Order: sequence, then structure tokens, then C-alpha cells
Amino acid sequence: MKLDQGDIQLRKVLTIAALGVAGFGGVAACASTGLTGGLPHSPASALSRVTPANHEEASRTIARIAAGNGGLIALNNGSGRAVTATCDPGTVSDRAGAAMSASCGIHYSDGSVWRQTVTVTFDGHGNPVADGTNLGTEVLPPTGG
Repeated sequence: MKLDQGDIQLRKVLTIAALGVAGFGGVAACASTGLTGGLPHSPASALSRVTPANHEEASRTIARIAAGNGGLIALNNGSGRAVTATCDPGTVSDRAGAAMSASCGIHYSDGSVWRQTVTVTFDGHGNPVADGTNLGTEVLPPTGG
């Protein structure tokens, strides 16, 4: 069955929504869309201050950083860069030292969607300096093309 571009986009939206609702136990999730990309994953020139006050805010911060909107370039899975990220506030780790993590649904530019744990490391001033993911689970394979 050949899907048109509208069907593919709808599948992506529904998959990300399912990750936010069913995949994360029905806890409200927060999303961010990335605008930049590239390798290697290193700090951008303008680092943003990050001082999340609670798990909800921290999940939004981690999602923004993963998608390239929080001081670092977007995550890259080897085939594409993160376009959107949705992180579950219920999975945000308590900030231990300079690192914080959360379970996230990440949609990459190759069309794939992954459920991965994103870990962000901050410097002493609260600026993100590095991030990365675990291997994770592919929820939706890349779109053919």
C-alpha cells in the first residue's frame, strides 16, 4: 500500500500523540520543534540559560534541546536530525549534578519516530553543553523515498 504525503504526516502526528498518551502512561507531554541540524552534536554559539523549576518545565526544556531549540544543535540518529521531541514529565530525573534526563518520543527528519531517553548535561551556569540518547526503540520506521 502506497501512502501519500498527507497520510504519512498524519501517521507521524498520531504516533507522536500516542507516545505522549499511551506510551507514557497517559501523562501530559510537552513538545518542541527543531530548526537546526548537523554533526557532530556540540554546543551552539548562543547557549540558553536552563533552570527548570519543576518536571513539567524540565520536560519542555529537554524536548527543546533535543530538537535544536535550546542552545545545542538538534539530535541526529545517523539518518536524520530531530525535528520534534515530546518528553514525558513523569520520567524526568531529579537533577543529579550537571545532568538531567527524560523519556522522549523523537521524530527525525528521515520520517522515523523513536522512543529514547534523552540526557542533557549543563555547565555550572545552567547552560546546556551536551546531550545524547540511549539506543531506544523505533516506533515508526523511516518513510520510503
